[in-house]
Amino acid sequence: MLKVVPIVIAIALCFSNLGFIELGGRVKDVPAPHNHLTQDKNAQAATISELYDFDDATNAPAQSIPEEIIPNEQNILRLFWDIVPNAVKYEILIDGASIFSYTNGIELPVDDVHKKFQVNAVSLEGTTLENKIPIRDIETNPNAPRTTTEFDKMNYPPIYPVYSWIPTNGADHYEIELIKDGKIIRRYFTQTQPQEDNFDLYDKVAVVDEGEYFWRVRALNSDNQPLTHWSEKDSSNSFEVKHQIRFCALGDSITHGGGAISAPPSTVLYNWETYCAIPVKNLGRSGDTTAEILERFDNDVLPFRPEVLFIMAGVNDYRADILGSESVENLELLRDKCERNGIKPVFLTPTPINPAQIQKLNFIDLPPEDWQEHRKFICDWICDQRYFIDVNEKLIDDEGNLMESLSIDGLHPDAEGKKIIGEAVAAWLDKYLNLK
Repeated sequence: MLKVVPIVIAIALCFSNLGFIELGGRVKDVPAPHNHLTQDKNAQAATISELYDFDDATNAPAQSIPEEIIPNEQNILRLFWDIVPNAVKYEILIDGASIFSYTNGIELPVDDVHKKFQVNAVSLEGTTLENKIPIRDIETNPNAPRTTTEFDKMNYPPIYPVYSWIPTNGADHYEIELIKDGKIIRRYFTQTQPQEDNFDLYDKVAVVDEGEYFWRVRALNSDNQPLTHWSEKDSSNSFEVKHQIRFCALGDSITHGGGAISAPPSTVLYNWETYCAIPVKNLGRSGDTTAEILERFDNDVLPFRPEVLFIMAGVNDYRADILGSESVENLELLRDKCERNGIKPVFLTPTPINPAQIQKLNFIDLPPEDWQEHRKFICDWICDQRYFIDVNEKLIDDEGNLMESLSIDGLHPDAEGKKIIGEAVAAWLDKYLNLK
């Protein structure tokens, strides 16, 4: 049985949603997704500070011996496909019904695992973006969750990992463990919530120490009994942390990644670092203000001793009614910290937002009416620095807002917007390296 450690209940910090329509054709209302990328600043992630080996942490005799799990009385068909750009949800057509998923995979209870099905990519408004998506993998009656992180596609692991998986049919909540060099160093439990809402967890504790890491997840019932075995270790959920990284990026969710409301930073499509030809380590943390970024500088930046630090910050300030002058004071202190430590600070202008889109979707609070004034104050200061990149020429519309076509939620640039940012950083680095 699972040994429960009561001090380590962690709330799943980002929300997402699956909408279900019952098999047999009776249609239910499909709820709109929560904005998966918006952080709840009141949610606290707890962690075990002590080291445990597998036996101590799980009460299992050995990792190779499966723990007894509660059997599933239904046949389960698990489908997995690639993320489609700008798709917020996916429609699965099976047995005369439509089922909607907000992840790029789903577990379906079926009476026949050989049933025919079709998966379509769908926009937030319900427009079909792509019909008959190719299925990468089909599993019947899986005994462990399928992880969806793409650490193997990243040049460096992010300092704040996001752990994501395909929801397990019938799960009440999940247990997540981070393992370093064979020792479990952190254990999290997601909050009990509807099964379809529970498919990722943002780690709020920086992964800084050098070493070999991987993470794993298993599904639990309401009595904390395992419904599945642990997910398997593979290259996509494993990563190595090294110090002495030449180029790093510090910032908020625009740097951290994720997009189209439902795709987390654990996938590469919506990360601007993906589109930079020169490797850059991601030190972003979703939801941060300039003050919070400044506060974590010593812990999160100095261990890696970068030669160049790209800094993009401010959007969470001006949308939360923090004065532009206050944001600039924090950015000045960040610049001074960089210079004292032999780091070249390169400031990126903070991206604009689109209040009309934000209001239409009602995912986050509207910014104050004078947000553009404070954003301009920050941008003017940045463009007066020795090293800066103005990323907004291709992001901004005639009204000074983020182009609606580049952001579904009005706050986070999606794939094309992240490509614009990544290519702008790559162009700066190309000049910098050629001048050296």
